[in-house]
Amino acid sequence: MKSSILLRVASALTLVFCAGHTYRALSPAARSPEEAAVFMAMQAFPFTIMGFRRTHWDFYRGFSLLLSVTLVLLAVLLWQLGAMAQSDPARARPLIASLLLGYIGFTVLSGLYFFTAPAVLSAAAAICLALAFLSAR
Repeated sequence: MKSSILLRVASALTLVFCAGHTYRALSPAARSPEEAAVFMAMQAFPFTIMGFRRTHWDFYRGFSLLLSVTLVLLAVLLWQLGAMAQSDPARARPLIASLLLGYIGFTVLSGLYFFTAPAVLSAAAAICLALAFLSAR
């Protein structure tokens, strides 16, 4: 399969990952009393860091939204890299390799600290990137 197609498939998988993550991060969810207590505790105790008052909730929510922005950026870069792979596969290979390493990291961390859906989507994107790397000669 052509590397440009594989890179665009990886881009689409990344957008699916982003959509699922962002939807869940922003949707109000019914929580068990125990989970609600943890979230309330995360919001209840502000502390000063670098001159700003923040809570653990601020970091939790902020890093969640940063991941959404990062996933959109990766999807756009993968799509653009697909165009580059068509015209200049040799120049695209180092970029594909870099992204492949990142997606392997996403896969491992998702498997260790999260759950199946992000691990599977990251692994599928990593496989697409590995195949794109091999076919971009």
